[in-house]
Amino acid sequence: MPKPEVLARVKSDLALGHTHLAIRRLRTLITADPDDLEVRALLAIVYRQTGNLVEAGRWAYLSDEVRPAELAAFERAHPSPWMRLRLLRVSGRMVGVPVAARHRLDALVAEAERVGPPPIWTEPSAPRRRHGVAVPCLFVVVTLGAFGALVALGGYEVLHWLLH
Repeated sequence: MPKPEVLARVKSDLALGHTHLAIRRLRTLITADPDDLEVRALLAIVYRQTGNLVEAGRWAYLSDEVRPAELAAFERAHPSPWMRLRLLRVSGRMVGVPVAARHRLDALVAEAERVGPPPIWTEPSAPRRRHGVAVPCLFVVVTLGAFGALVALGGYEVLHWLLH
């Protein structure tokens, strides 16, 4: 559906008080074009109306209309600069970002580079363990046990069929 039609439906949803549906429609538009500052601003407005300061701060981050309380809520909810960058879904080709927002974004990028990625993103993962047993090993045991039970049941049925 073209953007103007979606925005008309969003306006209708908001007039009826259906903020959840409006948010879903706007998030679909953002998925299609993450660099659309107009849709980001509309998302921030809707989240602001619902009282969700974290998401309002996220979507208004690249605008002049972002409020300090929203920025603080977004940063508090996501203390890792790497995570904030990931959640912002910014690309290098964004145009029309206001100067203040560009400075805010540049500072976030610099902080993320200074701090580095979280260790979980850089360390090789070890097999998960549950109750002292490696999960892949437990999976193999359960799978082989189920297979064995099916073979035994099949053998019993064949014997029962042959004897009767």
